[in-house]
Order: sequence, then structure tokens, then C-alpha cells
Amino acid sequence: MIKDMKFILTLIGKNKAKYFTLLPLWCIIGSLVDISLSYALKLLTDYFMYKNSQNITNLIIIFSATIITSILFCIIFHLHNKVKEDILRDIRIMTFKEVQKLPSSYFKSTHSGDLVSKFNADTQSVTTVFGEFENIFESIIAMFIRIPFVLLLDVRFGAMLLGFSAVTGILNALFIKPLREKHKVILENKAVLSKEASEAVTGFTAVKMFSLSSHLLKKFTNSVQDNFNSEWKAKKTYTLQRGLNNIIWNSSYLLTTILGCIFVIKGTLEPGNYLAISTGNGIGWSISVLISALPNLQKAFAGSNRLKTLYDAQKEPDRYQIDGTESDMGLDVQDLEFSYEMEKENNKNNENNENNENNNTLDNEESDYTSYQFKISGLSFSINKGDTLALVGDSGGGKSTIAKLLLGLYMINSGSIQVNGQAYKDYSLEELRDQMGYVPQDAYIFNGTIRENILYGNTDADEQQIINAAILANAHDFILAQPDGYETYVGERGIRLSGGQRQRIAIARAIIKNPSILLLDEATSSLDSESEKLIQDALDRFMHNKTSVVIAHRLSTILNADKICYIKDGNVVEEGTHNELLSKKGYYHSLYYREFANKTNES
Repeated sequence: MIKDMKFILTLIGKNKAKYFTLLPLWCIIGSLVDISLSYALKLLTDYFMYKNSQNITNLIIIFSATIITSILFCIIFHLHNKVKEDILRDIRIMTFKEVQKLPSSYFKSTHSGDLVSKFNADTQSVTTVFGEFENIFESIIAMFIRIPFVLLLDVRFGAMLLGFSAVTGILNALFIKPLREKHKVILENKAVLSKEASEAVTGFTAVKMFSLSSHLLKKFTNSVQDNFNSEWKAKKTYTLQRGLNNIIWNSSYLLTTILGCIFVIKGTLEPGNYLAISTGNGIGWSISVLISALPNLQKAFAGSNRLKTLYDAQKEPDRYQIDGTESDMGLDVQDLEFSYEMEKENNKNNENNENNENNNTLDNEESDYTSYQFKISGLSFSINKGDTLALVGDSGGGKSTIAKLLLGLYMINSGSIQVNGQAYKDYSLEELRDQMGYVPQDAYIFNGTIRENILYGNTDADEQQIINAAILANAHDFILAQPDGYETYVGERGIRLSGGQRQRIAIARAIIKNPSILLLDEATSSLDSESEKLIQDALDRFMHNKTSVVIAHRLSTILNADKICYIKDGNVVEEGTHNELLSKKGYYHSLYYREFANKTNES
């Protein structure tokens, strides 16, 4: 629990002083108000029984003080809630910033549904921690004030209440660990539920095409049952805890009531004192709050622990310490080494589709996967400023990986990279990515308007720059044909647009950024011929006089490139111009006659 609280204190940040000043203040004032009212009841009872006029004077003083402290309590409580809302706002912003700092490898290994669960349920659990922590703190403060109050009125009652409090504290301590473990399992099962629901929604087209509704329903039902089982186990433990606590405190209440009546009848306890004790001890209430708060706090800590794993995850550095080559070329890569673990499905002839950005794949429980290491060893190539380099080769050879390494999405093991005449390490990753425009095969379109999606390339662009970028991307005409033009809402992942329209918006977004280096990852490979021609025309205009690395599948792109590199198993096995590579009669020669020979008349 101490480690959990340390993490929560870290999240509170700059508001620690305000929070921990106001919290005890309103707890103490609230308890004093309650005790004052109980003591006022004692004075009133004593007045009617003993006709002591001094009690009326004391009563007026106490009531006046109670009104003042009640007003003060409301003010402090309001300020405390304001500080708490400030903290929760800052936590949400901090969590978003932490996610933005995560490296690509984290997103590659973490399901989006799990991340959404951490954003929602686990961040909300921090709110629960605050609420339950305040309940516990308030209860403890109340007990520290009320038990001495009862002891002053009658030491016998105070001793009994202390004894019951000690037994209850020991009992509840035994439940802390089991409740924590059970709620941890609950949150893990909820994350699985989130994943299953996310797959069914984002992959709805595949679900319909392959009639997967029944299969996914079965998986989701199993996940719901697992969640139910874990919830039920926690509920049984909580019921046992609550039941034992109720037995103890109901016994306490019954015993103090019987003894109170006996003591009053025998004359060893004044009636006013008994009324003050029975109405003002509040210890039973404090214990009941503790009983409810402790399991809820363990549940909340299970969620904050999952959030802590996100905060503790290794973050992307500000820059990579990669030396340059001291050349003045647009791009110069020398002796690059890189490796990472991949999964391959057994007994299937599936090639790795490394080009599909944000590829969502439905889980197949019957599939068997084995891991293997993809490795780039001794990769070297260079390109002059303003020239075009075409990367060709069979699928799975590492072409897209090379583009992502240039973007700094992964850290290389060793090697040197020079970008626009400067060493790679001279750029922060943000500065480096500002230099580059990246258009993948399946570009991501944000949930918003067409205008907003283009502006993501340059948020400071004006209206004319937006229109010019759309015109260059061959997108302006189809945008104007939309119901609301540039203000047309495109839906999640651009679902209201065709593939070609989405790709042209992505190109417009890259154009408005105006980068010095272009990385084009087979940007037209999955489109129909008409869309492909429109997009290729846009790209040809955009690539003019820009250093470009193109993962190419069109013959015209390859023929127009200043240099061609054939990539196999992460390495350049052949490089040169089209004619030079054909004359070698090697890998490129084989690829050309297999894929392109019948397209020599392509325009």
C-alpha cells in the first residue's frame, strides 16, 4: 500500500501542499462540529434535569461556535474539492503525455483496447483512490477526536470502543491482500473485454465478410463469464468481510446500549453524558466507512497499479545518439544494424505484411505462432539531395522497416546516419520528423473534418495553403463535391471516404507540411487504377526537387528513380539504375521479368 500511495503522491504533483492542508482541516472541523452538537445535547439534558442556568449560556456559545465552524467547513470543503478537480485534470493530461512519449514498440506489443482501458477505467480508479482515501482519513480523524471525547465522559465506554476498534482493525488488515489480488484479476478481465469489443467494432468489415459474428460472440461470452467469475469471487470475500464487521459492531452497539441503561439506572452515569456518548461517539459510523472504503481502495489500487505500468514503461528518448557520416548528402546510411522479435504463424504460407500501418487482426485461438528474429545487418545506402531512391524487393524483406528506422520509430543497434548534411544525433526526434513527410500504404485518417485532417500536417497553415495542398494532391474537386466541403465529417479512421480519397487527404497533409525528405511506403499499392493514377500524379508533382525514398511497386516510379536498391532480408543486395541492374541479371532482373515486363507500356 505504501508503494501505491507513493505513486498517487507523484500524480498529485504541485498540488500536494494544498491538498494535504485542506483535507485534514475539513475532516477535523467536521468532527468538531459533530461533537459540539452532541455536547450541546448533554448541556440541554442537564438543564432540564438539574435546572442549571449556566448550561443555557454554554449552550448558546456552543451553538454560535457550531454555526461559524459549519460555514468555515463549507468553505474549506469547497476549496478542497476544487483542488481535487485540478489534480484529476492534471492526471488526465499527464497520462496523455505519457502515452505520447511511448515508443512504437510499446504500441506494437499492446492492444489498443488495453490502452483505452488504462485511459478510462484505470485513470478513473485514481479518482476512486482519492475518494476512498478521504473516507479513510476522515474516519481515522473522527476516531482520534471522538474516542477521547467518549473517554472524558466515561472511561468505561471509551475502553470498550477502543477494544472493538482494535479487533476490527486487525480483522480488516487480513482482507487487504486477497481483495487486492482479486480486483487485479477483475481489471485484467475487463481489459480483455475491451479488446474483444474493440476488435468486433474496428474489424466489422472482416466480421461481416467472413461470417465471424458467432465466433466472436462465443469469445466475448467467454470473456464476460470470466469477468463474472472474478467479480463473484471478490464479492464473496467482500461479503465475508462486511458480515464479520457487522457482527462485531452490532454486538458493540447492543452491549453499550445495555450497559448504558444499567449505568444510568444505578446512578454511575449521568443521563446527559449517556445521550452525548450514544449520539456523538460516531465511532460505529467511522468503522462502517472504513469497512466499505478498504476493499474499494484495494480495488482502486489494482487499477492504479495498471496505470503505473504505463508510467513506468520505457519512454522514447528526446533524441537517438546515432553518429553521422560527415557527408553532405540528402540521406546517407552506413553499416546499420537492427533486430527485433517477430511472430510467424505455423503451417501457413503467410508473408509478413509489414506495410500495413495500424493493421488490426482478429485473434484466432486455434492458430499456433512461433517467434523469430528479423535482422538488418550492415545496411548501407545513400541518396543525393533532391534525388529519388526506390526500394524494391519481395514482401517481408524489410523495406518498410527501413522507412520506420529513418523516422526514428525504432532505435538501431549500431551504425551511422546522416540527414541533410547533419548527424542523426544532432536532431531531436521531433526535429527529425519535422524534416520528413511519410505517406504509408494505408494512411491514418483522424476522426474529424477534412480540413482538420489536412491541418495536422501544419496546424499554422492558412486557408489558401489548405486549398493549394488539396489541389496538388488531386483532392480539391472531390472535397468540394462532399456535402459540407472541407468541413465534411469523415468518421472514425475516415470510414465515410473511399480508399483513394483517404490517401489523397494523407498526401495533402504531407504536402502542407512541406518536408525536405519524403518517405513513401507503397502509397498507391492497394488502390484501383483510376485512384492510383490520380495519386501518382500528385506524388510526382510533390516529389519534384525533394529527397525521396520510395518503396515502389509501380514500374514508372522505379524507372524514374535516380537509384534503385533491391532489399532482401534487410540488406541491400543490389543497387544501381534500372539498366545497370537489368544487366547484372540478378535479383532485380528476376523481379522485373516476373512483375513488370508486361507493363513496359505503362504511362
